[in-house]
Amino acid sequence: MDWQTVELISIPEDSEKVTPEPILAGLNAQPSDLHDAFLSDLPHLAEAQTAHANLLAMASEGIDTHFTEIQSLQTADVVIGNLGGFREGDALVLPLSGAIQDRVQLEMSSKGDLATLRLNAEGVDGEKISRTFTLPQGTELARAGWRGNDLVLDFSHD
Repeated sequence: MDWQTVELISIPEDSEKVTPEPILAGLNAQPSDLHDAFLSDLPHLAEAQTAHANLLAMASEGIDTHFTEIQSLQTADVVIGNLGGFREGDALVLPLSGAIQDRVQLEMSSKGDLATLRLNAEGVDGEKISRTFTLPQGTELARAGWRGNDLVLDFSHD
């Protein structure tokens, strides 16, 4: 995959702040939130179909490429939720208070209809994290940047 660096801009704090919403993925999800989301919509079916189609398409590619693609099938909601983040409207917010902002890099790659982000960050204590994940289905990255110590990923719908 060809990765292109995403410029991280400064995002001002709005006087009207959107109420944080729970992320409906990962181990931190509340059962009542999951149940309500299941009854209101069935997005996991479309995600499963997309993941299945991608796996079938990748079956003839090399083992290393295949493994990398499988790892990137986690959605942004799951990865950001597992790292302690939350949703604000159409944005995902990841608190990174211990990160060196100059050493946080966000890269994007596309293959067909699948858009993938790769986040690399280094903390003040030398700890490094790297996560690769797909954009939520039917969205594209509108902007990404810092709001204080929070990394904000704003999505727009196709």
